[in-house]
Amino acid sequence: MPQAWENESVESDAPQETEQTHSRPTRSEKRIGQHLRRKSSRRGESTFLDAEKFFWLMLIIAVLLSSYDLCRRLSVEWSHRTVAIAVEYRDIVLLSRQAGEEPGVIYSRMKNRGAEGITAVELTGKDLASGILPISYGSLSMFRPILRFALSLPLDRAALLVDNEDPLLPQILDYLRVRMSDIVTLATADGTLIVLPASTDELADSGVLPDFPALIFAESVGTASLYRPHSAPGVDGSAAAECLKWLRSRYPSISCIIPAGQVAAGYPELGPIVKALKDMGVPVAQAEFVRQIGVSELYSGMDPELLPLHSVVREELISRRLTRAQIIERMIRAVHERSIRVILLRPYELYSVGRLTPFLDDMQSIRDALTARYYGTGWPDTIPMFRATIGAALGVAIIFAVMIWSYIRRYLGELGAELGAVEMTASASAALILGVCAWAIPSVSKLMGGLTAAMLATEATIWALDRYDKPFYGLLAGLFIVLAGGFAIAAFYGTSAAMLRLTPFSGVKLTLLLPPVLILANDLKQRIHPESMLDIITRPPLWGELMLACFILAGALILTVRSDNASFVPGWEIRFRDLLERILWVRPRTKEFLVGYPCLIIYYVMERRGWMEHYREIFRLGASAAFASAVNSFCHFHTILPLTVVRVLNGWCLGIVVGFVVLVLIDYGGGPISRVMSEMFD
Repeated sequence: MPQAWENESVESDAPQETEQTHSRPTRSEKRIGQHLRRKSSRRGESTFLDAEKFFWLMLIIAVLLSSYDLCRRLSVEWSHRTVAIAVEYRDIVLLSRQAGEEPGVIYSRMKNRGAEGITAVELTGKDLASGILPISYGSLSMFRPILRFALSLPLDRAALLVDNEDPLLPQILDYLRVRMSDIVTLATADGTLIVLPASTDELADSGVLPDFPALIFAESVGTASLYRPHSAPGVDGSAAAECLKWLRSRYPSISCIIPAGQVAAGYPELGPIVKALKDMGVPVAQAEFVRQIGVSELYSGMDPELLPLHSVVREELISRRLTRAQIIERMIRAVHERSIRVILLRPYELYSVGRLTPFLDDMQSIRDALTARYYGTGWPDTIPMFRATIGAALGVAIIFAVMIWSYIRRYLGELGAELGAVEMTASASAALILGVCAWAIPSVSKLMGGLTAAMLATEATIWALDRYDKPFYGLLAGLFIVLAGGFAIAAFYGTSAAMLRLTPFSGVKLTLLLPPVLILANDLKQRIHPESMLDIITRPPLWGELMLACFILAGALILTVRSDNASFVPGWEIRFRDLLERILWVRPRTKEFLVGYPCLIIYYVMERRGWMEHYREIFRLGASAAFASAVNSFCHFHTILPLTVVRVLNGWCLGIVVGFVVLVLIDYGGGPISRVMSEMFD
């Protein structure tokens, strides 16, 4: 074992201590021993448990109360492990043209590699003008030569010319009459001219007609179709709902709706669309990282009839220069880490030719990786709606109450004192009242969630720090507190709406920022730091303190900005994360294994060796990053719970390993480094 764990000084000049001196209790043992000997301040009150035993007992009770909700969530997660790999119909047509094979043959090869779903978009005016359907589209003025009489209609109105022999003509007419009530139809020698009640400019990016060939193709190959409706001027929510019902009655393969365009179809009148989709049993695809107007309201109304979807758009592919391997890993991570159930896969667009074979290989790789993680390919079901029970509410309320109680007792120097019946009854009553209020009042639940996570990270950190005389006990204690509290939070707040990210957890930033403040306040009060706040304020500042203060502020800012914001993560770190993902199956969080746990172990060494007494506090505060990050992992409710547990354990184990590496380096260079730092900073 490295020498840094031993309770001895780096300097060898001090006289050898006797065996009796070595047996003296440490500062932590003295402090705890004094607390254990301190009785309740109320005379005559009977005692049952000391505070530490009561603390652990309450954690166990909280987990037991949360067990039903935890088991239900695990059951939902395990029973919904089917993933659909969808492809664009127009990509199939393009690949068919390049490979010289029929679209049906191309899709059959895709289906053998896990494909289950074809998108069919509602075509816009630009799409129709490009000739995507065998019809003519343009302004009315374009068709004046074929008209035998003058029209009183504005010549900028959009018009469609469809051949009378086209089998789609009846469906086109029926659909447009449902969608736009005041269309005008004219018979010409070249076919049927349909004049629309909007100009070509208005319909340029608006939905006009469904991609009927795509819907027909999906029916012919027996696969699900994902319909993508656009908004259009003059088409309100009721008309949009009628269009969806008309399409579903003729194309029952429509299994999902993906809102297209910048504004959701029917917005702001989304009620009729929600009702129509629920009546038909058709869910809505919940696309990640989309900022469409109206989709949030649509998702909320459709809860829980939602299927999380992930795709990579061309702009992102080019701007980030994503490779095929990165796209594959990204799709797998989306399924495994964020519970995505539909992935929309496109051919690698940076290849100008020969796209089919790489596309099929990528699809096979994704399917194999998902199968190795016990996922199946096919059309997924939506999760059932469920909310937390009163038991889970009581569990998280106990966690909140006992964390507040423990911190206050420690702050007042009474953590080790025995408890009486009155205090135990008061604590239990407070937890009961909080639990009932959180279960019945959403605002109380929201407020308590953020505070519970922050206090949980604070207490886990302090419990681990104060056991520097027994490092492994401290590491295990901190981990157990995080797991127990994390399970309670996951049970109460991990509802179906939270799993679909409809009710985000409001406490992630607070969990990162509040624990260092509370730990610092406790350390100054208990004189764990050798100076009080008054001493620090009244004496001249040290250069080392100024440097560390700037370091802390910069680190806190970086952690806050980067949390849940991938755009601030550099490319080299993304590649490093991908490497850890491949090695450890679940990537631990950087804040845990590179910052928090190494800081904790370095603090253990500094405390036991008596190094740099004035600067240990920075490592105590740094250790909070590990436990705050671990608690936040449990607050990502869209991630399956077993994966969260594995992530936390990976961060704990890898952080200890990194800490040991630092510890070995300290053994070889700690003495000189300590003397140099003391000369510079003191």
